[in-house]
Amino acid sequence: MKRFKQPLMALLALVALAGGALASPAPAPSAHPTTQKSAHRIAPVNVNTATLAQLETLPGVGPKLAAQIIQHRPYKNAQELQAKVKGIGPKLWASIKPYVRF
Repeated sequence: MKRFKQPLMALLALVALAGGALASPAPAPSAHPTTQKSAHRIAPVNVNTATLAQLETLPGVGPKLAAQIIQHRPYKNAQELQAKVKGIGPKLWASIKPYVRF
């Protein structure tokens, strides 16, 4: 029995060490909204041809605003888009500008 005691203790020590590494908690996902958004890639959207669903992929654009964008087409530039569609002000335009095409 004594000859099994030492290898058994060594095995238990290894299991304890490995178990500690396996049981360590995974890093918590970031709750910061910017980090979450940056992980999600937004494809460029042509506001003159995009579907309702494609327009809704733009940050801050929901179904009502997307419907207004479609209703007032066509647009030549950002100024015309902002003039025709109530709800696209400077703040929203700044967030969707990188993704909007004409």
